[in-house]
Amino acid sequence: MSKVTIYSPPSAAQVKNCTADFDLRRAPVPINLVQFDKTIPILAVALYKGGTAYKLPEDAEANVRMGKRNNLYIYNPVLGCNEGRNLVYVAVTPQMTTQDGVFYPILEVLAGGGVAGTSPLQLVIQRNPVQEGDLEDTSEKQTLADLASQAAASANAAADSARIVQENKDAIQNANANMEAIKAAPANATAAAASAKEARSWAVGDTGTRPGEGMDNAKYYAALAQQVSQGAVGWYPNYEALYAAHDTGYDGNWAIVGDTDTIWVWDSDTGVWKDTGESSKFANYYDKAQIDAKLPKPVTVTVAASAWTSGDYSVAWNDGTSTSYTQCATVNVADVTADSHIAVSDRTRVTDAVRMVAALEPGAGAVKFYAKSAPTSAAVFVVEVSV
Repeated sequence: MSKVTIYSPPSAAQVKNCTADFDLRRAPVPINLVQFDKTIPILAVALYKGGTAYKLPEDAEANVRMGKRNNLYIYNPVLGCNEGRNLVYVAVTPQMTTQDGVFYPILEVLAGGGVAGTSPLQLVIQRNPVQEGDLEDTSEKQTLADLASQAAASANAAADSARIVQENKDAIQNANANMEAIKAAPANATAAAASAKEARSWAVGDTGTRPGEGMDNAKYYAALAQQVSQGAVGWYPNYEALYAAHDTGYDGNWAIVGDTDTIWVWDSDTGVWKDTGESSKFANYYDKAQIDAKLPKPVTVTVAASAWTSGDYSVAWNDGTSTSYTQCATVNVADVTADSHIAVSDRTRVTDAVRMVAALEPGAGAVKFYAKSAPTSAAVFVVEVSV
């Protein structure tokens, strides 16, 4: 591994700011990505220890660790750090976004012969409507030189694309007038056959047309919903077997581990299974009502095109920074409070209107949505609400 050196992201990179703490375990700010994003998004992670800015030692190494479904993983070095050595840059590689859903990577710092891990980041990877069947989902362990080269190449490609668009602006505008007819021709030719196959893929997942469709279909989710509503995920001989079967979970999930003869519960704050120390003889365990109260509740929220109001709005983040927006829409949602935790579910269908919404925050009986410009059609979200 390489020591962490000073690094500056390319000008065309999309830098996404977030924080990680070596001691505190606060709810992370969601980092929104889309399947198959690669290297143009770069995570800028501010480091803290107990809420105070943390400076990397000069001899430190730093890596990102991320678990994926199917026992796959990511283990890559960071690109580098800022001059103050209290912020590190992480490249978003293709393998980090092959699967859609919510993932909790951590940063690992090696210094002075020791190793320390941070609080988890939260990557919310929305499903790309156009799947890339030729990109194999694998584990990944790259070198710093590989990552830096990929980030620079993607940034250069983005800059070249922008230059070509500008140089051919008139021709593009002329072609745009007939774009809908151009796009509709091939789509209409294949729509009937594709729709039938896609419907079966989402129903039972045995068509081989989508990566991971065996765990992303109605049949699978029906079984999973029943399992989650009951809380228990089963008995496992040791922690390794439990993690191999369930590397992610929900508040209220629990399991019995044979090694310890105790009940283990999922902790969403840290993204790991924790030993409660309670006997597996069930003298003290969650009942169904307690489990149901802890589970995130999915709510479908429709933001009408007419709901947007122009103005100067600011959203404050957990790391002390804020972002300004010019559009805000408020939608009444029952049982939501200003202290609620809300997140966009991966069940949300990504549309042009949904992509334009940049932030949301809870309020008293409502959820506020923010954007740089107002969508011209309704944006429909599945929002997960928890206490």
